[in-house]
Amino acid sequence: MSLPLEFQNHIDTLLHCRRCPKMEGNPVQGCIANAKIMSIGQAPGIHEERYGRPFAYTAGKTLFKWFSSIGIEEELYRSKVNMAAVCRCFPGKAKSGDRKPDPSEIENCSGFLAFEVRFNEPELVIPIGKLAIDQLHAEKKYKLEDVIGKKFRREFHGVELDWIPLPHPSGLNVWNHTQEGKILIAKALDLIRKHPAVERELLKF
Repeated sequence: MSLPLEFQNHIDTLLHCRRCPKMEGNPVQGCIANAKIMSIGQAPGIHEERYGRPFAYTAGKTLFKWFSSIGIEEELYRSKVNMAAVCRCFPGKAKSGDRKPDPSEIENCSGFLAFEVRFNEPELVIPIGKLAIDQLHAEKKYKLEDVIGKKFRREFHGVELDWIPLPHPSGLNVWNHTQEGKILIAKALDLIRKHPAVERELLKF
């Protein structure tokens, strides 16, 4: 099944983007046309370009282990969910993990995210990690325990939608291994499982 021309042009433009000189490597995309569920990651890791898809390495194993626990299999998720990101290129390494993209890099990439939201009109967005949650949360100062395990609703790039955040599944994220973190991640996953778009698209038996 061929992609709509406008969407194919979007992917081509994204993959050829070289606006940010500090970014290492080339863009990675997980675009699905007409997807009613969208996830937003932070940025690809060092290995994702080699595999050509988001969350393709260690953090992805944890993420899809979470989804598997509620009956969502990885390949079905990848075929039905538009896997976006705040930035689509690997930012490079910092002293503790990957470098956080700077505001200009986030701005440079924001048009790709905006297009995918407007084109697909998703019913549910799953931001994964604080940088992604920041794009949807009205306040920039919050703790993970204030948002994980809850469902929100807002207008985002002109589309009224639900959003249910998850913490970043990186092994460096200590919060995920706390008792509170485990409880709230389980609550978030249960909310995702019960969402009508997920029941319809990802939990077909």
